Amino acid sequence: MSHARQIIREAVATILATSPVAWGSVTESRIASTLQIWPYLMVFSESEQSDPSVVNNPCIYDRRMTLTVAGMLRLPGSGDTYTIEDEMDAVALEIETKLTQTALRATVPQIHSMFLKNTSMDVVIEESSIDHAEIIMSYEINYATLEGSPGTLI
Repeated sequence: MSHARQIIREAVATILATSPVAWGSVTESRIASTLQIWPYLMVFSESEQSDPSVVNNPCIYDRRMTLTVAGMLRLPGSGDTYTIEDEMDAVALEIETKLTQTALRATVPQIHSMFLKNTSMDVVIEESSIDHAEIIMSYEINYATLEGSPGTLI
């Protein structure tokens, strides 16, 4: 049995891997693969809060998971750093177009709600690694589980 977070993360990765895509791969990890096919996406659970919504035996937990979609884009080799802004926005456009509450509920119908919490963008230039841009999109996904059964969404 998988934890509900894993079920949701896998569903999000499947939605984002649906053709056509503007990236080479979608990984379900916060750790970059050694086989990086630029650009690529990383999908991972950042954190989760829970509260008891029905206090009986067993109780029902209302859960609020922060799920992160990180778009990793290699900077153009020509030293052109201006078009990277447009590329980050193009990746965000595709992610936001594909990853909707409707699309996620079609795969995991027990999802209560989902919304984009925030987006951050950064350019990383380092001597020891590949110069790249990152667009980090954080979603809040709300769902419920039964105490003692974290892999069963209700």
